[in-house]
Amino acid sequence: MNKQVNTIKPVTKISIPATLMAIKVGETVVIPSKIIKASSLRAAASRLEQADKAQFSVTEQGFIDGTQVTRLK
Repeated sequence: MNKQVNTIKPVTKISIPATLMAIKVGETVVIPSKIIKASSLRAAASRLEQADKAQFSVTEQGFIDGTQVTRLK
């Protein structure tokens, strides 16, 4: 009997709303698309705006592999 031990890499879950709320008002950050997709950022920003918690400007213009996020409120 051959016993083979496989190791796994633990998964770390990224909370997109928490990431957006960590941005200070007036601050602009560029988030790589490899980490969080632009569509996910837009959806989370929209949900936070509907809940009247914060307001964001999310754009991909001028960025190849990233998304620029600015917290307005």
